[in-house]
Amino acid sequence: MAHLPAIVTDLAMILLVAGVTTILFKKLNQPLVLGYIIAGFITGPHFNFFPTVTDTANIQAWSEIGVIFLLFALGLEFSFYKLKSVGNTAFIATAVEIGGMLGMGYVAGSLLGWSHMDSIFLGGMLAMSSTTIIIKAFEDLKLKGKRFTEMVFGILIVEDIAGIIMMVMLSTLAAAGISSMELAMGVGRLAFFLTLWFVMGMYLIPTFFKKAHDLMNDETLIVASIGLCLGMVVLATHMGFSAALGAFIMGSLIAEAPNAEHIEHLFKPVKDLFGAVFFVSVGMLVDPVLLLEYALPIFILVVVTIIGKLIFSTGGVLAAGQNLNISLHCGFSLAQIGEFSFIIASLGMSLGVISDFLYPIIVAVSVVTTFTTPFFIMAADTAYKAMNKLLPVKILQWLERYTDEDDESEDSDWSALLQDYFTRMFIYCTLLFAIALGAKYYLLPYLQNTLALPYSNLIAGVVTLLAMSPILRVVLTSRTQNEELFSILWFKKRSNHLPLLILILFKIVIAIGFMMYAFHSLMQLPYIVSILAVMGLGYLIYSSDWLLSEYLRIESRFLVNLNEKHMRKHREKICDEQGCPENWFDEDLQLARYKLADGSKFIGKTLLETNFRSNYGCNILQVTTANKVVDMPGAEYVLESGSILLIIGTSDQFKMFHAAVEGKQIDLELVDAPISLREFMLQSHAEEPELQFLSLAITIDNHSPLLGKSIKAANLRENWSALVIGLERGAYVITNPNISLTFEKGDLLWVLGKQKMMNKLIREEVL
Repeated sequence: MAHLPAIVTDLAMILLVAGVTTILFKKLNQPLVLGYIIAGFITGPHFNFFPTVTDTANIQAWSEIGVIFLLFALGLEFSFYKLKSVGNTAFIATAVEIGGMLGMGYVAGSLLGWSHMDSIFLGGMLAMSSTTIIIKAFEDLKLKGKRFTEMVFGILIVEDIAGIIMMVMLSTLAAAGISSMELAMGVGRLAFFLTLWFVMGMYLIPTFFKKAHDLMNDETLIVASIGLCLGMVVLATHMGFSAALGAFIMGSLIAEAPNAEHIEHLFKPVKDLFGAVFFVSVGMLVDPVLLLEYALPIFILVVVTIIGKLIFSTGGVLAAGQNLNISLHCGFSLAQIGEFSFIIASLGMSLGVISDFLYPIIVAVSVVTTFTTPFFIMAADTAYKAMNKLLPVKILQWLERYTDEDDESEDSDWSALLQDYFTRMFIYCTLLFAIALGAKYYLLPYLQNTLALPYSNLIAGVVTLLAMSPILRVVLTSRTQNEELFSILWFKKRSNHLPLLILILFKIVIAIGFMMYAFHSLMQLPYIVSILAVMGLGYLIYSSDWLLSEYLRIESRFLVNLNEKHMRKHREKICDEQGCPENWFDEDLQLARYKLADGSKFIGKTLLETNFRSNYGCNILQVTTANKVVDMPGAEYVLESGSILLIIGTSDQFKMFHAAVEGKQIDLELVDAPISLREFMLQSHAEEPELQFLSLAITIDNHSPLLGKSIKAANLRENWSALVIGLERGAYVITNPNISLTFEKGDLLWVLGKQKMMNKLIREEVL
């Protein structure tokens, strides 16, 4: 008789019992997760009425693979736009809920006499609600589409992210003990690697799937996806993080690929299989003797879970500004724990830092709260009516004032500027640190082993500076990244000047620090020489249009990958509902007329000297004087007194430009208020074709004379009498693009001009 490995026999038994059990639970209209847990209990070592699994170690290995694939699948379903769209309510509610339940779980564990680590992990397990159970309950109760259900889904999305971060923090605590310094270093290390993986992965992974699209069938697609998943798992583990974190990160990066939905569809059977094995392994660890022994703690934790979730989830949604009715419905919907709690428990078991009895207890709590979830959701209306009767009128009036329905208040200009500034600076510094660390720990040792000093140090420094230079170019720009907000704040009041200058100085200091590192630490140059070299190189980098073009190319590819799937879906929806618009970005572009008043400081100056383009992003489309009309005037055009300037720019650029006019920084008078490009085109002398402005789209292909050129080098104003107003790259829109942006194959270039432009484009066979 041929020998059959034990794992095959065990898997056969597990999947057969799981199949029968889940069919039964489907018939009873119960969640399949419960069926898997029951199947695990039946096939586990604690149930002897039927043949049981003989090799639990192998099944544990399969369950760890199951965790990896479950988190990878969760990442595939994740979207950065989903996270962005859930709003402040989800973030505030999740922070209050998780913070409250962590504290409540720790206190409950301590009162039960459990160890510190058991209590900490218990708090983490009780903090996580069950996405699977809630979705099933909403479907059964036909509640999908309600306002509170959308908020619950948003909270669950943020909870998933918080759960991933919590697993990393718990792993750090388990390895280092309860040390605030180690924890802070763990948080910093996590933030550094998450940012690095996100930026590099978002640039590379979707691009890889797009480039290889025509070479991939279903087989190669699923193999490549799983290979990338396991590769990131190995990398994350090597860096000291959990395998689950690596799987989730790779899933979320692949989720932005153009064929992500197809990958998710192909991966679903793999996820279902290994997910089933994982949940069955959860049930195998349930010991009925332990459940009887710990019946009282189980009952206490069920009560703690339900009451804690009701209080903190409801309170969190209330704190976010939602009314009492919605807050209670959200709180009652989230009153359970589920699959993520099992994953946290598995982490604790694999690290050997939690007691054996905690796993079956948390499974029992999950099972009980799963059954109570539909009843609590249905009880939310009754609870709201009761609260309205019991609460004093003054409290109800205060809640009504506090939870105003209009929760779409705009951030102040300062908060918007600082958020954009520090987000970008954190990303830039992360990339620069990664290059510096790579040079120090990998490149320099390699060169020192192959080349003699000082050549190894010089080459390492030069390579490091070359890698850093595109990022240093944008860091060294004279203003913050968001120039519109910068100028609005600069012109708003004089007291803003000093803090804005400090922000600029901070950027310059960061750039100088990294250049000094390359010259002094890597090249081993003396301080004085390093300082002189930094000054010279800083000037070269700052004045380099080529470096800015390279940075813009990298950033545009990153933004295309990040936004493409969302923008494509958005445009498909618009096309289905309204028909595809010809100029789909023309609502953001606006035009306005300004008059050059007598005595203006701009009289006699060229357009280049006015700095309208460099300071405000606006372009001069037309200049009208008493004697002539000049379309698309060049940089050397000299302004005359009484000229009417037709200016084009985005709504944000006009907000900045108008603030400068009102602040008397620009000697112009508003003649016609800004209108959208679409409105302008409709009003533009339709009866006289030679006077009418035309908007055209030009595809950049292999034969295009623009391919590989920057907007500045193409000189479209002189060559074609055309003004570049927008660029479509993939499904990403770049309105009024920077003149250093380089045209790539597949770009769709939007230009504005008159019949003269059309004639040249046709004559040169561009159209």
